[in-house]
Amino acid sequence: MLRILTQKYPAPRPVLRNLITAVLFGLFIALFLLFFEPFDLNLSNNEDKVFQLLFFGCITTFVLVLFLYIFPLLLPKVFSDQTWEVKHQMLFYLVILFVIATFNGLYTNYINSLPFSWYNYGWIISRTFILGAIPIAFITVLDYKQKVIFNAKQASIMLKDKKELLKDSKEITHQISTDLKDETFSFNENDFNYAMAVGNYIDLCGINENTLKKVTYRITLSSFEMQLAETSHLIRCHRSYVVNLKKVVSISGNAQGLKLELKNQSEIVPVSRQYIPIVKHFFLKNR
Repeated sequence: MLRILTQKYPAPRPVLRNLITAVLFGLFIALFLLFFEPFDLNLSNNEDKVFQLLFFGCITTFVLVLFLYIFPLLLPKVFSDQTWEVKHQMLFYLVILFVIATFNGLYTNYINSLPFSWYNYGWIISRTFILGAIPIAFITVLDYKQKVIFNAKQASIMLKDKKELLKDSKEITHQISTDLKDETFSFNENDFNYAMAVGNYIDLCGINENTLKKVTYRITLSSFEMQLAETSHLIRCHRSYVVNLKKVVSISGNAQGLKLELKNQSEIVPVSRQYIPIVKHFFLKNR
C-alpha cells in the first residue's frame, strides 16, 4: 500500500481551471459556514455575521489561488512532473489545509477580539485536519488510480491503432531559424527522435551519421514547433517535448499521462493529458 506514495502524479499547473476551482471551493466554504455553522464561532449576536462568515470563504480562495496557481507559476522546477509523486500531492494539500486553518484561526480571534492563544490555535487546526486529512488521502489515492486506469486504457487503444511507421518514408528536410541572428539549422525528419525544451533553448535528439546525438539550439520549443511543416509527423506531446511519432515502438500509461518508447532511444518521452487526444488521433489516422 505504501508503494503508491512513491508513484508519479501530475504536478499542479498554473492553469485557468485551478483559478476556477479556488473560487468555487471558497464559495462552497462560505455558504457551508453560513447555512450550517458547524463550529462555535460566537457570531450569533453579531450584526456583521453574514459578511464575517463569507470572509472565511475569501480566505480559502486566496490561499488556493496562491498554492494552485501563483506558486506553480513562479516555481516551475519545484512543481515538475519529473519529481512529483503521490506523497508530494498529499503533503501539498495538507500544507494548504494547514495554511487555511491558520488564517481562519487568526481571523476568528480577530473578529471575536481575542488575543492569540495556542489553545485556540490548536482547536481550529485540529478540527480542520479532522475534517480534511482523511478525505485528502482518500481522494488523492482514488484520483491516482483513476488516472492510471484511464491512461493505460488510452495507451492500449493507441497500440491497437498503431501500424508500422518506423520504415523510412519520403525524405522531409526541415529548415529552422534560431533566435540568434541569421543562424539556421536543418535536419531530416527520419533522423529526428524528439526535441526537449530547456528554458529558451531546445535539445534536439536524433541520429547523425548512424550515431545517437543531442544538439542544443537557442530557440524556444514553441518557435521550433511553429516552423515545422503541417504534414510533419513531429507532434507536440507535452509542454516540454516535440516527438517524432513515426519512431514510437511502445506506449504505456501512468497517472501523469502516457509514456512513449522510441526506436533506438533510451529516454522515455512523456505525453501529458492535454496532448493525449492529438497523439491518439495521429495513430487513428495512420492505422
